[in-house]
Amino acid sequence: MRALLLSGGLDSAAIAAWQRPDVCLTVDYGQRPAEGEIAAAASVARELGLRHEVARVDLSALGLGPLAGRAASDLARAPEWWPYRNQMLVTLAGMRFVAEGLTEIMLGAIRTDVHADGRAPFLRTVDRLMHLQEGGVRVTAPARHLSALELVRRSGIPRSLLGATFSCHVMEYACGRCRGCVKHQETLARIDGGPARADTPAQASATTGG
Repeated sequence: MRALLLSGGLDSAAIAAWQRPDVCLTVDYGQRPAEGEIAAAASVARELGLRHEVARVDLSALGLGPLAGRAASDLARAPEWWPYRNQMLVTLAGMRFVAEGLTEIMLGAIRTDVHADGRAPFLRTVDRLMHLQEGGVRVTAPARHLSALELVRRSGIPRSLLGATFSCHVMEYACGRCRGCVKHQETLARIDGGPARADTPAQASATTGG
């Protein structure tokens, strides 16, 4: 069984269309935009004919930055950093599906991710950590060498389906101003023929998701 952590954002939705996982998991861990992420992920999975599940684990008391409605940490390279988020998401996905024959957990990390848990050293380490444990699960990031625009083009995801994606960091409806919304708008504009410049840190994926 191959599982994808599907946040409902552009990146994870494109990976869903490209990789066709056996199951998609969206986690409500107490982040402010959780309901928007769940609605978008459910819509994407439904349109692609993929199984979709939601796990709810309230970790809101442990979050930092706009996702938690708190001040950002000085440790972070970007304000939406939530401590050890991808590590937590991978663990929860493994816990949920290992008894069903889980073999792989896919993360939505891309080349322009600024957070440590979206970069190669973390991805290699968490893969080894999960593989050492019962079930021998692998952790992969199929798009980690691609930018958001390259991923969308590689995936073949329909443009109409991209309109259902959601990337806000602060609300269950798109605010249009946060880093996630800006990245979303700029990527869609470039797909539709806007300026083809290199992705910048301001456009970096905020989820595994994205």
